[in-house]
Amino acid sequence: RIAEAGTGAGVGAAWMASAMPADGTLVTIESDGRLAAAAAALLAAADRVEVIHGDAWAILPGRGPFDLLFADGGTREQVSSGGLVDLLAVGGRLVADDVTPVRALPPDSPLLGDDPKRRLFSTDPRLISAEVVLPDLENSLLVGTRIG
Repeated sequence: RIAEAGTGAGVGAAWMASAMPADGTLVTIESDGRLAAAAAALLAAADRVEVIHGDAWAILPGRGPFDLLFADGGTREQVSSGGLVDLLAVGGRLVADDVTPVRALPPDSPLLGDDPKRRLFSTDPRLISAEVVLPDLENSLLVGTRIG
């Protein structure tokens, strides 16, 4: 079971759907109605993919647990509360992108002192995690596996 919060136009969801096992399902939620409609059109033929227009953090708790959660939008409150980890099955993976590697942050960035995403991934005792710095050295993503 896969969930994506922040569908955008559906390109990432299409990639995930193309790699799902035969018994896999994907629910993807987008708060912008125009983007949700575009994603629904893109994924219309994918019968194991559900595109929902709405608030991911209001909808996903009733749909889990998930084996993979791609948190791609509006995660600030969920990060600070640990709500993202709550949505995972034990052994499930949490992925957050749009992270800037520490070495690429400007010297005055408030994220040098406290980055809520990094704090969740590094301090929640239910996660084993790593930061993956991408080849451009300007972007990274956080990946965590729920262990408890």
